[in-house]
Amino acid sequence: MDKVVQEFTEKVSSSVYKGTFVKLVLGKRVLDNQELNKIVVRYVKLQEKPNLQFVYKYVRQDVTKNFSVEDGVRQLETIIGNNFLSVVLFTTKEDWELKYNNKHVPKIYKQKPSFTEAADGQHDQVKKRLIETKDNVYLKSLGITDQKGEVIPSMNAKFRQVEKFVEIIDSLAGSLKDIPLVKIADMGCGKGYLTFAVYDYLTNNLDMHVDMQGVETQDSLVKFCNNTAQKALFGGLKFCCSNINDFKAEKLDMLIALHACDTATDDAIYMGLKSEAKVIIVAPCCHRQIRNQMKITENNVLFPALKYGILLERQAELITDSLRALILTKHGYKTKVFEFVEYDNTSKNLIITAEKGEELPKEEQDKIQAQINAIKNKFGIKYHYLEKLIENPIDQSWRILNAQCYKAD
Repeated sequence: MDKVVQEFTEKVSSSVYKGTFVKLVLGKRVLDNQELNKIVVRYVKLQEKPNLQFVYKYVRQDVTKNFSVEDGVRQLETIIGNNFLSVVLFTTKEDWELKYNNKHVPKIYKQKPSFTEAADGQHDQVKKRLIETKDNVYLKSLGITDQKGEVIPSMNAKFRQVEKFVEIIDSLAGSLKDIPLVKIADMGCGKGYLTFAVYDYLTNNLDMHVDMQGVETQDSLVKFCNNTAQKALFGGLKFCCSNINDFKAEKLDMLIALHACDTATDDAIYMGLKSEAKVIIVAPCCHRQIRNQMKITENNVLFPALKYGILLERQAELITDSLRALILTKHGYKTKVFEFVEYDNTSKNLIITAEKGEELPKEEQDKIQAQINAIKNKFGIKYHYLEKLIENPIDQSWRILNAQCYKAD
């Protein structure tokens, strides 16, 4: 065993017995271990004896194993340098990092402590969840949990996506708190994973009165979701069979559209704007409308970077969603664009949130429109679909039909 690795693992065991150990993180995985992202090691007491708890964080699930301190150290000596090339030991006195260079030579670095309190060793802490899994009718019906109310390992990624989305809803719920009956539409809801969770959280956690509709084109999914809502006793949640264009909603407080393809996302945003929704949340999917217009000629300064098809595809995604965000901002919405789950969870992990604010002065609107025009001119874009919807509220014969394709999973 390498003397540097041995020196490092001695620091680990010493910090445990001295009571200064906080946690240990192994990262920078080697290429042969692509499914295992990292390992987090914590201190726990089992039957009043010190143990090291290894949490193996795979792409789709976490696996936990407990070792005595001695066995845990031996496990680290096997992993370090073979599975992971970077290890950080956090203690209350100092942080220690072991890293391998390009020649696979390890070196230890000492840093100031990141934490001031050591791990307390409590093993039986209950993880607080925004959505309770025990006795949860809809999670079981959707195949996320088993008979015991535990998340099925293969559905861990989906459940993390649901929980993360509920976190986003929680951060935006303040805009809805004074509304006696909150009206919500989830456009292209698919199997209703997020629809059920949002309704559950708002009604049971935040005590809101909610009238929510899930909109989906597949009749079989609509029937399934309505049956599940009845079993869960969600009286204010209904599902209907419709596409976004045909759905009638005079007034909405919140509009949700996750992974509605291409211009269906714009149809959803337009519906939110038209109904003056206080909150609009969309996760875009596909960007053909802008991509088909983008013309990058050889005299364009960006041509050397965007002559490669894959880079132009990604640029089209960024431009499409940037224009959506600017249009929402122009209409008085406080808009944010960010990733809402890890890329490994879903590649379609970008989300746009918009909270309705005060109408902007005309000069501010004109300034944003000038920015929109400049972007379109730079990339040879004649129009953005959402702009057309807003500009032609009556005559929309040009509208792209049958653009909706919703993911049920």
